[in-house]
Amino acid sequence: MSRDEASTPIRCRPAASVTRVRASWSLLLAVVCLALAVFAQGRFDQRLLNASSYLACGAAAVLFVVAFGGIAQEREPSSAEASGQPTATPRVWGVLLAFLAVSLLGCLDFGGNEYRKVGLILWLGGLLLALGWLYLNERLSRPAAVQPRPQARRKWFTPTLVLLLAAVAVGAWLRLYQLDIIPADIGWDLPYNYTDVLSILRGQHNIFFTANMGREGLFFYWVAFLTRFGELSHFLLKLSSALIGIATIPVLYWTGRELFSPAVGLAAAWLLAVNHWHIVLSRPGFRVILLPLFVLLFLWSVARALRRGRWFDFGLAGVAIGLGMQTYTPFFFAPVALAIALVLYLLTERRACWRQWVGGLVLMALVALVTFAPLGRYALENRAAYLKRIGLQLELVQGERNTPRVTTPLLLENVRTSLLMFNVYGDSNARFNVPGFRHLGQISALLLVPGLAYALWRWRKGSNALLLAFFLVLIAPMTLAMLPHEMPNVFRAAGTIGPALLLCALTLTAVYEQLRILGSTYPAWDLRLRLQAASAQREGAVEWLIGRRGALALAGVAIVGLFLLAEFRDTRQFYFHDFQNVLPDSQNVSIAREFARQIEAYGDRSSVYVKGWPYWFDGRALRTYLQMAPEEQERVFIDLIDGQWPLSDVRQRALFILHPEDVAGLSRLRQEFPHVVSIVHYLPGGVPGYVTVFVER
Repeated sequence: MSRDEASTPIRCRPAASVTRVRASWSLLLAVVCLALAVFAQGRFDQRLLNASSYLACGAAAVLFVVAFGGIAQEREPSSAEASGQPTATPRVWGVLLAFLAVSLLGCLDFGGNEYRKVGLILWLGGLLLALGWLYLNERLSRPAAVQPRPQARRKWFTPTLVLLLAAVAVGAWLRLYQLDIIPADIGWDLPYNYTDVLSILRGQHNIFFTANMGREGLFFYWVAFLTRFGELSHFLLKLSSALIGIATIPVLYWTGRELFSPAVGLAAAWLLAVNHWHIVLSRPGFRVILLPLFVLLFLWSVARALRRGRWFDFGLAGVAIGLGMQTYTPFFFAPVALAIALVLYLLTERRACWRQWVGGLVLMALVALVTFAPLGRYALENRAAYLKRIGLQLELVQGERNTPRVTTPLLLENVRTSLLMFNVYGDSNARFNVPGFRHLGQISALLLVPGLAYALWRWRKGSNALLLAFFLVLIAPMTLAMLPHEMPNVFRAAGTIGPALLLCALTLTAVYEQLRILGSTYPAWDLRLRLQAASAQREGAVEWLIGRRGALALAGVAIVGLFLLAEFRDTRQFYFHDFQNVLPDSQNVSIAREFARQIEAYGDRSSVYVKGWPYWFDGRALRTYLQMAPEEQERVFIDLIDGQWPLSDVRQRALFILHPEDVAGLSRLRQEFPHVVSIVHYLPGGVPGYVTVFVER
């Protein structure tokens, strides 16, 4: 080497500089992605489903993968968990099977569709002993090398916990605020829930509740438990579902942390806290609110089991399956989602883990079978009653013989409609949605497509395949049950809420992680902020040192916070204004509830009669508002006929409630009674709602 060559410095770009440039370009692409997503979503909101809308949406997804596809957010197994060997296996299968056999033995006492005390003790006791045995065996059989080392005292009150509690608090406010007022109407199905809970309180402990085409009973027992703290009422039904909705928020955090990281879990928890779809399901008192909760419990437990290989986790997953099948029928697709995810795992480098998983999966199936056994026995003995609701929906979908309603093109159209429910148009039922409004909020809708593209790009990594399987498969219960040209249903697709918001969270955390990477390329402290303060007594200054790392981290937090604030604002406008204005019967005024108030004000319930004008209110709802016992006489009649009830029942005076258009009924009362006073009651907007008619002989 010559002297000139030796003296010439070698020009090279430092590694930090290269990383800084890449991160900067990625963040610039993120801005472009956001602009394209906003453009596409604006077109979707205007129902402009043309090539430009889809191209903008697809371009945003592709650019997001280009910019952030290399960022790893998946949770990787620890060295002990990645060894390929289970960290704990039961020493004696015989003991475990004996406990499960005791649990099954208890199910022999559940004949006649009824839980009995002895059988319940055996069934639950056997399950708890089996899980306890798995847990103790895991602790006792763990190799010494894997025993956790003594650590410093853990700080429980961490920033993560504070943020999670804040998410729960915001979610609780949105689910409890004005709960006694919104929704006001009990609807057409909740009166059945009321009477079923009432039957439990009176000592009839059914396994399956056959009224209203049959329903699983786990939610009804939850409501019955809450009656220990308050009287059974419409409000308690709503409070029961609201509490489950609140509890789902931390469960989503645990699921996101298990699949990815605490940051993903926190972002998803906040998105769920302010998600209007979940809030709509949380407040009315329907059992469907259990579906998102148990889907997430199952996803959390099975992801934990597959990552750690511990049989106790497989046992928990089995319990989640068995209980989930007693919540709402679409949960049956959750095990299907797991099966598809396991097939995808076979296509990746995780094939070596199958030897570790097989025993645990068999155990999970056994525990699920035992947990489901009471309802399973009823289903085997009463197949027609158990499948009545499913059979009716199949008849509606398939149509008459030899004239099928669903063809392959129509099924593909239903799939397209189902996928568009998140961003374009949703349920048309005014009891559960602003008719046609998309199921996700403005911000979640923007985040979903990039997050979905990110997970698809990295499907071989971590638990992305598992999350994708749950997201896509749990849409199927709605798609397969859709009538021709039917709009999406918020109930049947509710199981996909959690997976969808986890995908949205991946978008947020990927951008935040890129900001953190960019900040790491700068010196720790190079930005000085000085605040000068002066008063009559003294003068001083407060000084902070904030590095570019800290500034970029704060920028990331601010961006996420602004997104969540916008989602909160969107949800508050949706639920407490737009949705309230479309709720039946008019601007959240319940006709049946108004009847109950008039009857209570009148005082003598035995001399009140309501004419059942076709389809204008639900008589069961009126009974619920009045908290009438099952043996009390029905107050609703169909027609006024001489010598028949209710005319024959009136001795001196009575109160009749009629539809405003029931001119014939009002005329007949004026012919029958010498003293008649009628008052028209109006709904918001000046619409006649009902007529109270006071009569006297």
